[in-house]
Amino acid sequence: MKKDRKKLWAAVWVVSIVLVITALSVLCIYLYRMYTAGKSYDDISLIMSEGRTETQDAPISSLMSETDTAADFSEASETDSKTKKSDAVNGDVNFTELWKINTDIYAWISIPNTNINYPVLQTDGDDAFYLEHNYKKEYEFAGSIYTEKLNRKDFSDPNTVLYGHNMLNGTMFRHLHNFRDPDFFAANPYIYIYLPERTLTYEIFSAYEYDDRHILYSFDFNDKQVFAEYLDYATNPTNSMMYNTRDISVTADDKIITLSTCLGNIDTSRYLVQGVLISDEPAKANKQ
Repeated sequence: MKKDRKKLWAAVWVVSIVLVITALSVLCIYLYRMYTAGKSYDDISLIMSEGRTETQDAPISSLMSETDTAADFSEASETDSKTKKSDAVNGDVNFTELWKINTDIYAWISIPNTNINYPVLQTDGDDAFYLEHNYKKEYEFAGSIYTEKLNRKDFSDPNTVLYGHNMLNGTMFRHLHNFRDPDFFAANPYIYIYLPERTLTYEIFSAYEYDDRHILYSFDFNDKQVFAEYLDYATNPTNSMMYNTRDISVTADDKIITLSTCLGNIDTSRYLVQGVLISDEPAKANKQ
């Protein structure tokens, strides 16, 4: 009996040790993924030489140069603009070079005083593709900043919704949570969206916790009455546990942008930052 008991305890110890090692391994893999999440966005680059372009590992800022060449888009369609010999440049964003990496990239989002400075993507396939794929269409835990096909890619919809993960290492949409701080919210009112032909400026009017409903499926924003009722809540989300608002007029005649990310381990809620379009200007580009 004693021998059998010793064997049993030995087996229990072995199983326990295996389980502990397995758990630690899974934790290490998870922490490594969290640490490296979004790091691929430091790897976009371009090398220009005598009309030939190559890409290699280098900071993403290599795509953002004040001396890039401007394209004439006056008669170009969206498809034609991607094939023009001259570069499609808006400010610091060289869309021509981005399209050589992935033609699903159609915009760039930037929010001052945050780490949010990323390409925006939309696929013709599965809307959830960029939830776990980076701008190179490679599997990556951090995914990308993306929109779904329910939204047009020219930001002409009443409400354009952008999704991004809440990564613990500060990448993707993690810094949306900075807007929980009333002082930060007050000091940082703008979201910038760069398109090949236009620059859109949004003024942030609200930031709050919301439930996990799919916004675009839940509301018909083309119905102005529905949109107005939605804005009544979005501009004064008093039922939210934590919210900040800016006292500016937002009506059903306006166009808004909604940035959506997760709330840590709370699967049933989302954190939203919303802005209203206040400026739509032609692309700013410089010729070499």
